[in-house]
Amino acid sequence: MHTQTVFELSQEAERLLQFALHNLNALKQMPCGMQENHGAAGNGRSATIHPLHFSARGVAAQQETLQNELRKITHQEMVLAIVGTMKAGKSTTINAIVGTEVLPNRNRPMTALPTLIRHLPGQKEPVLHFSHVRPIDTLMQALQQRLANYPRDQLALQLEIDKDMESLLQRIASGTTFEKHYLGAQPIFHCLKSLNDLVRLSGALEVPFPFSAYAAIENIPVIEVEFMHLAGLEKGRGQLTLLDTPGPNEAGQPHLQSMLQEQISRASAVLAVMDYTQLKSISDEEVRQTLAAVSRSVPLFALVNKFDQKDRNSDDEEQVRALIAGTLMKGAIEPDHVFPVSSMWGDLANRARHELALRGSLPDHTEQRWVQDFAEAAMGRRWRTADLNDVDHVHHAANLLWEDSLFEQPIKALLHAAHANASLYALRSASHKLLNYAQSAEEYLGFRCQGLEIKSEQLQENITQLEGDIARLQHCQEGVRDEVQHEVKLALQTGAECIAGHEKQIQHAISAYFQTGKVPPVELSSTMSKAVSRRSDFEPGCRQIVLEEEGEARMMMHKLRASCEVILLSVQENLTRELELHFRHLENALARILRDALAPIEARVTDGLSQAGFRAHISLPAFQSSQLNFNAHQLFNEAIAEESVPVAQARRQASMRSTMARWLGSNEWGWEDYTMTSARYVIDLNKLHERLSHYVSHFCAQIRKAMNAQIDISVTAGLATFFADYQQGLASIEASLRQSLTARQQSEASLSQLRQQLNHCATTARFIHEDARLLRDDIQTLFQAEQ
Repeated sequence: MHTQTVFELSQEAERLLQFALHNLNALKQMPCGMQENHGAAGNGRSATIHPLHFSARGVAAQQETLQNELRKITHQEMVLAIVGTMKAGKSTTINAIVGTEVLPNRNRPMTALPTLIRHLPGQKEPVLHFSHVRPIDTLMQALQQRLANYPRDQLALQLEIDKDMESLLQRIASGTTFEKHYLGAQPIFHCLKSLNDLVRLSGALEVPFPFSAYAAIENIPVIEVEFMHLAGLEKGRGQLTLLDTPGPNEAGQPHLQSMLQEQISRASAVLAVMDYTQLKSISDEEVRQTLAAVSRSVPLFALVNKFDQKDRNSDDEEQVRALIAGTLMKGAIEPDHVFPVSSMWGDLANRARHELALRGSLPDHTEQRWVQDFAEAAMGRRWRTADLNDVDHVHHAANLLWEDSLFEQPIKALLHAAHANASLYALRSASHKLLNYAQSAEEYLGFRCQGLEIKSEQLQENITQLEGDIARLQHCQEGVRDEVQHEVKLALQTGAECIAGHEKQIQHAISAYFQTGKVPPVELSSTMSKAVSRRSDFEPGCRQIVLEEEGEARMMMHKLRASCEVILLSVQENLTRELELHFRHLENALARILRDALAPIEARVTDGLSQAGFRAHISLPAFQSSQLNFNAHQLFNEAIAEESVPVAQARRQASMRSTMARWLGSNEWGWEDYTMTSARYVIDLNKLHERLSHYVSHFCAQIRKAMNAQIDISVTAGLATFFADYQQGLASIEASLRQSLTARQQSEASLSQLRQQLNHCATTARFIHEDARLLRDDIQTLFQAEQ
């Protein structure tokens, strides 16, 4: 229906991308056109973390990004980057999305290089293409020379030599190179595992791994296979490709953080795989920070994996969406783009259905362990009593497991939509990248054009002022440290008092419950309060509950547990709200401290540039520290364990004496003591109270410890990032002023030519900005029409 419109928009996007690339190339060829980093280095100050946006490296990075967008537009390819930490289950999630095994799973990082997984209709068996293999072959030769005289025992001390590493060492020694094509799951697994082990081995032997050779997306390995969940669907507009990215600091390689950021900034959309059990972890925080940095130009989606580990006290689906979208991602992702799932269940269900469709039965569970995992997940712990040869029963169980995995919703909402409109996603990605380029280019080129109109003396004065302000920035960072530590100390003290107060409330309420047998009045949300029973569970003063039947004992223990959980949950809700409020106050206080501390520098820079005729705006980077928001919904899981003990009994003797007693109806003789088969159960309330009280004290201590660690890490990292970003902004202005000063020292003819070239580039950037904005609006309108 919209084919012609998509074609016309694609042509417009290609035109604008070509203009942008031409503009950047003109800037590279222009004398004094780009920024230089020598200013900071020359004065002995630390270099900024990232290259300046319009330095030689910055311009090259922008060109690579725009070239990648041009390639995706030409091929109508939508690239969905998959991001996640090692333990989040990224490989399992990708296998579940594809519907078949394309990536191996090991208990170590598996993505040494970014890998593309491309949907190819009809390609039932996965095939890996690794055309750009020469840098790896060169590395293998270097490692072969290094290993020739390297002691094996020393190598064993530096890294684990398992079966896979041993195989790789033998391969290097024999000079066996990597192939350019691998057909089938097992050969692909072996290739990817070997690449990962090469990274580990290179690090141990201090031989550089050629990561830079795989910076361009067209050079990385590509797996082509038909996605099971797209099989049989009508052919969509464009090509859908997944991009498996390395997690931050995987395999002990810190540079992978920058590689991750580069790769996802070039994707059409990003799907983050988060661990439901570790949403507050430091590693997940690193991924979230990376995602937040690209959220303005790349649409974000999230799969919250391991949702099968949820229990009745854990966050439900809506709470998880609100937590991630509002608290953890600070609005960078839409709540309806967050999908709690179980990747393991989804993957197992897919594998079972695939085997049934391909072979008509499951493999022998004694030979392939995944069959046991599937059977236990789909049929319960007593799966061995089920008939795994009953195809209908197994297929039904696999379908139910797929339904329980909750994967159907993201498959339809994301995968099917991306498949149907891949070209639109590619167009939207290109429009955002064009807008980012044009906006930054307008600002930079406009500033440079202004600089050519300012006298050299004024430029030098501004540079000197900036040098002083950059130096003062370091002192400012040291100066706010004491004030920040004071605020943190107050926040920790307040948080500790808050936890202690709630611990006291819990202990008091629990004591009241075990004394009276009734749940004391508690404050609960309206939903929970309706479920609270006000009946007595046992008589006041009762210390033991003795029951004859095991079922009765289990029911009583369930009632006791439920009542205690009501008490814990009531305090948990209040504790969560109060801690979140305390930490929001802390974050606001830290932001105020930074604004006040940097206000003089900002005023001096802005005023000085304004007096010189520059229209420059300096804004404080946002200080966001999402770990300061504390979530306590899972504090009290498994607080109580069932306890039961047998009680001694008496029975009639198996003798003539006992038989005569029964005939005569006598109860005085014919009995013997017997304790081995008692069916009576004792619940010791005193012991249960003691255990629960100890658990609460221990857990509250753990909360305080975790709170202290989280705040320390988040504040330290947040401040470092804040000042690095601010320093980079000042350094960028300084570099531009220096380029203007250098240009002013040229001849009038050269200066006039440079002025003309800069004005032309600035005008082109302005036109690109206007047209890219219109392109973005047209694409968004088309998206809404498709939906």
